[in-house]
Amino acid sequence: MLEFEKWLARVLLLNSALALGVCLGLLGEPLDDASRFIVFGAALLGFLSAVAGLKHHWLGLWGAGLYYFLQLVSYFPLAGGWQFAVKAGVNLGLVLRFSSGVLVLNMVALGLFVATAVNLAWRLRHARTPSSSGHTPPSK
Repeated sequence: MLEFEKWLARVLLLNSALALGVCLGLLGEPLDDASRFIVFGAALLGFLSAVAGLKHHWLGLWGAGLYYFLQLVSYFPLAGGWQFAVKAGVNLGLVLRFSSGVLVLNMVALGLFVATAVNLAWRLRHARTPSSSGHTPPSK
C-alpha cells in the first residue's frame, strides 16, 4: 500500500504543477485576480500535500483529500450571480444541466478523492493494530 500512496502523491504533484501552470496563465485562458489566488492556493496545497505524501506523513493524505474535495463540484448559474469552480489540475467532468444553472462533477477528482480516502482509511486501520507483522518486541 506504500507504493500506492507514493503513486497518489506523484499524481497530486503533477496535478498541482498543472494548477500552477493554469494560475500563471501558461495553460488555458487567463484568470482574473480572485480566481488566480484561489487556484494558486489550491496548487500550493497540492504541492505541499504531495511532498508530505512522498515522505509518508499523514498530513499528505489529509491535504490531498482537501485538494480533491475542492474540485469535486463546480456550479455555474445561467442568469449570472454566485458561481463556484476550482479547476486546479486535470478535469474531466460530468455535466448536469438544470433550469437555474450547470453543475459539473469532476470525475477525475472524484476518483482520486476516493482513492485517497481509501488509502487514508487503510492507514488509520493499520495504525490502530499493535503489530501488523505478528512480531511483538521483547519486553525488558
